[in-house]
Amino acid sequence: MTYTTTLNIWQLAGVLVAVVTIVKWVPAVWRLTLGYRWHLIAQLRKIAPGVRHDYVEALLGEPKWQSTMTCTRLADPEAEATKKTRKAKVERADEDRKVELTVRTWRLSWLGYLVTWCEEDAVVMYGITTTSWWFRPRVLVGDTRIRLGKTLLSALARPEQHRPWVGNRRYGYLEEHFFGNPGGYRSWYVGVNDIGYQPVPPMLDWDDAETELNLMPDEKRDVYGARAPINTVVISGIALYEELQKGEFFDLSLGVDQDLVRLSDPGFRVFDSRFTRVRLRVRDWWWERRRNRLEKRAGERRD
Repeated sequence: MTYTTTLNIWQLAGVLVAVVTIVKWVPAVWRLTLGYRWHLIAQLRKIAPGVRHDYVEALLGEPKWQSTMTCTRLADPEAEATKKTRKAKVERADEDRKVELTVRTWRLSWLGYLVTWCEEDAVVMYGITTTSWWFRPRVLVGDTRIRLGKTLLSALARPEQHRPWVGNRRYGYLEEHFFGNPGGYRSWYVGVNDIGYQPVPPMLDWDDAETELNLMPDEKRDVYGARAPINTVVISGIALYEELQKGEFFDLSLGVDQDLVRLSDPGFRVFDSRFTRVRLRVRDWWWERRRNRLEKRAGERRD
C-alpha cells in the first residue's frame, strides 16, 4: 500500500483559500449591512477641525454636493483703532479678510448627513445631522454626553447665544456653546434641523418684541428645550468669522440644507419604481399615524 501526500496538499490549499476568502469578505459584508452604522460612527470619530479634506474623502468617499460661500475674518483690533486715520489702508485690509469656504455634503446612506466647511484644504467646521432612529451617535459637548435624535436641548447648560427661525416652510433652532481651553477652544452649535429626525418647530410668537431679534424669552426657551431633541451638531475649531458672531453663518439651516438635498429624495426622483411608491406610501402612513397619536396626547394633556 502506497501513501501519497498530493491530495492532502491540495485539500489544505483549498481550505486555506476558503479561510482567507471568508476572513476578507465577512467584515466587508458586515460593514455594508448590519454593521454599517457602527462602521460609520467609527469613521466619523476620526474627523476633527483642522484635518485635511482629502483625509475625510478617504474615509467616506466623494461628497455628493459641493458649493462655496464667502466669509469675513474678524478684524485686527489695531486696524480698527486706526480706522479713522488710515481709512484707505483699513478698507484694503477688509478686502484681504475675505475668505472663500468650500461646503461639501455627504449623504450617509439613509442614516443622516455630514457637512464640512473647508478653507483651502483644511476642515474648519463639520456638522452631523441624523435622519433616522437607527443612527443616534453619542457626542461630547464639553463634558456633557448627548445622543443625536434623543437627548433634549434642556440637557445642556445655558448657551452663549441662541437663534430660532420659522418661515412659511422652513424652520430651525441653534444654540452655541463654548468652553475655552477645557473644550480645546472649540465651539459647539447644537439644535434642530427641519430635515433631521423628530424635528420640533421653535415656539415663536410674532407678537413678542423679542422675536425681532431672533430670540425667545427664557420661559419659552425652557419649555421648548424640554420637548425638542437635538438632531444636529456642528463642531468648529478657531473659526473667527464675522458671520458666526452675527448669527448669519448658517442662514436657514444648521448643518445640511434641506433645499439642497431634497431633490435626491425618492419623492422627487423622475425615474420612478413600484417599490419606491410602496415605500413612500408606508412612510406617509407611518408619519400620519404618529402625528395623529401626538395630537391625541396633546389633546388629553389640555383636558
